[in-house]
Amino acid sequence: MKLHIKEKLRELGFLEDTMLKPPPRKVVTKGAPKRVKSTPKMRSTGRIPFRWEIIDSQNPDSQCSQAKSNVPKSKGACLGTCTRSQGSTRTSKPKPYLKIPYISQIPMIMRPYIEENVNVRGDDNCGFRVIARNLGMDEDSHVLVRHSLINELKNHKSDYLPIYGTERRFKLILDGLHPPTSRSSIAPVDKWLITLDMGHIIATCYNRIVVLLALPEIGICETYLPI
Repeated sequence: MKLHIKEKLRELGFLEDTMLKPPPRKVVTKGAPKRVKSTPKMRSTGRIPFRWEIIDSQNPDSQCSQAKSNVPKSKGACLGTCTRSQGSTRTSKPKPYLKIPYISQIPMIMRPYIEENVNVRGDDNCGFRVIARNLGMDEDSHVLVRHSLINELKNHKSDYLPIYGTERRFKLILDGLHPPTSRSSIAPVDKWLITLDMGHIIATCYNRIVVLLALPEIGICETYLPI
């Protein structure tokens, strides 16, 4: 053990006789080792082309690629080939429902769903005339519509009486369905079709959904289902 210690001391005292050699390069003992960044062979700042662009480049004689090649290129970043000037030149097709008479009296949200508008004679029997037209009859058959609604109300009194609440209210609506007794062509107010009172009778009698459309400044929209 002592001889080993003497040998080590001799190597430290006489460096020319030692077997130790200095390192080939200076070793950095402070800080973390720096990472060497790998430089890619190609670096591109452009976007990845779309699939249709790749197909067009492989088929330059196609009709689609020829159409795109005629579009003038402009400076600035943009996606696709649509420019601001092209978008402004598009003309919107006229909406067909705008040609329907009295379409302005229908709420705007419902106008695209209107296919036809029937204008019946305005003799205060117009509500019953509309029902006759909807059933495929002549509008002068509005008296037949009145009698059908009367039979519906009389034959199912037990169903309608809870809706109207009292016998007096039930009789008032029943009398309003009867045709006017006067020879005048204009129906009095008490013979008008009031959807608030008669909407359920119409829907149940003909098994149809009755919808009343009105502008907000005139009234409210109402829907009646068969009972």
